[in-house]
Amino acid sequence: MSNVKEIRKNFGQRALDYRLSSTHSNPSDLDRMIKLLKPSADNIALDVATGGGHTAIALAKSVKQVAAIDVTPEMLAEAKIASDQEGLSNLTFKAENVHNLTFADHQFDIVASRFAIHHFDDVKIALQEMCRVLKPGGKLYILDCSVLDGEEPEREINRIELLRDSSHQYSYSPRLWQQLLKELPLTIDQASLIKDQYELPEWYDRMGTDLHNREVIVQILNNLSAESKTGYPFGDDYITAYRFELLATKH
Repeated sequence: MSNVKEIRKNFGQRALDYRLSSTHSNPSDLDRMIKLLKPSADNIALDVATGGGHTAIALAKSVKQVAAIDVTPEMLAEAKIASDQEGLSNLTFKAENVHNLTFADHQFDIVASRFAIHHFDDVKIALQEMCRVLKPGGKLYILDCSVLDGEEPEREINRIELLRDSSHQYSYSPRLWQQLLKELPLTIDQASLIKDQYELPEWYDRMGTDLHNREVIVQILNNLSAESKTGYPFGDDYITAYRFELLATKH
């Protein structure tokens, strides 16, 4: 069942918050992406699920053209505002679903997606589509929410994410990412798990998480096993999080 309706409901009303989000616009994250990708001035790039446009804008400063896609019209409008504020003219914004891209095979030198894959309802098809439109020798870059390996964190941290955001589908652990990637025509250049933390209550407020769900999230964290608790410390003003970062080259 498609998750698009829930995504549009949740993010359409919060599009401005995501354009202004310090997490999504983090300059050190974006700089690291550019250093990994090493884009050239003649490259054509695709930003999948552009959100507030941060990834597309960072790429547009280094490449010839960027196509930025999203399923939420309000997000595309905010991304366009952000690109206009930067004075950029080499971006196009289009409503597209990653599960059924309208782009031709082998069209892009770079395909990137940040903080989006955990919303995709069929990750295998989405990744296949991202690879399909990528040129042989092209680069795939992904940065997304992740969880530690293991039955408990894979289950319980995803419960937490869903309580916060009803459009959440699944945050994949490195173990599960390895399984997904081995089925794709990719050579893995770099794959890493990055430990981070979200500031509270900003993390909740950005999605309008209600008080009951916030309380349940704290209960889940308190009830984790001792082993899992070592990986997920938290406090009144923060929650520990992980991100999976991937750079790969298409065969």
